Amino acid sequence: MTNLFVDFQNQVEVIKVRCADGEITEAERDATLRKMQLKDEWGDIWMLSPTGEWFRQASGSKEWVRDHPIAIIDPSTLPPVSEMNLPQIARAVHDCARCPLAQQGRSRAVPGEGNPKADIMLIGEGPGFHEDKQGRPFVGASGKFLNELLNEAGYKRQDVFITNVIKCRPPNNRDPEPEELEACKPYLDRQIELINPKVIVTLGRFSMYRFFPGASITKIHGQPQRMGNRLVVPMFHPAAALHQVRWRPLIIEDFRRLPQFVAEMTIVRKSEKSNSSDPEQMSLF
Repeated sequence: MTNLFVDFQNQVEVIKVRCADGEITEAERDATLRKMQLKDEWGDIWMLSPTGEWFRQASGSKEWVRDHPIAIIDPSTLPPVSEMNLPQIARAVHDCARCPLAQQGRSRAVPGEGNPKADIMLIGEGPGFHEDKQGRPFVGASGKFLNELLNEAGYKRQDVFITNVIKCRPPNNRDPEPEELEACKPYLDRQIELINPKVIVTLGRFSMYRFFPGASITKIHGQPQRMGNRLVVPMFHPAAALHQVRWRPLIIEDFRRLPQFVAEMTIVRKSEKSNSSDPEQMSLF
């Protein structure tokens, strides 16, 4: 069966070769590539940038985001989750049947999106109605507010990586069940390992419980805790501020401290790297 994405890549390569051969200028190449688009089975629009990065505009969205087509990943060749890269995780999540959510009305799984080398990783609870339709995290009303919060902190959405503790929408947006959380845990563990963020922000109870079991968000919000080589910061879910206005100033203030947290961990990591390298250097002499 023909893979439309592979065919599309080949068409892009033809344009690049024409430029390399001097038939068209670099400006003409880039302008042509930006006009080339592919529509997939979901109604999503894809394009390849001049630098070879894939971008997706989900059906129902006007925003372009960096993504990787799962259709390019052969599911029969997937390694164990502990050895997967981010595109492979997305493919595995798309086909996942580890828990009943796969048979309970899921439209699309939502593996997560964003900068694969992000300093900040945001972890929510699970996809909602709009997320389930677009295959993207935080795209409803709470997602719009999340974008505003990131802007308040001096970041753009594409600067961070956003995902959830569960990758499929529970029926009627109910709370995740223990077996669902456990089924998705290996995916999230591997995402954290690959991205290696300096700061993890938990959004919502079930995301917070993963790192702070039994804690109260009203008591510990905005208080970073060192876990390994990163800070984990529990924060209110953006939806909380939409439902109860009194939480809005608190969550805005917590987000404004994100640059401070990143700066602190940047210094810590540099110091640890320097200290760990000194004995090795000395042992050579």
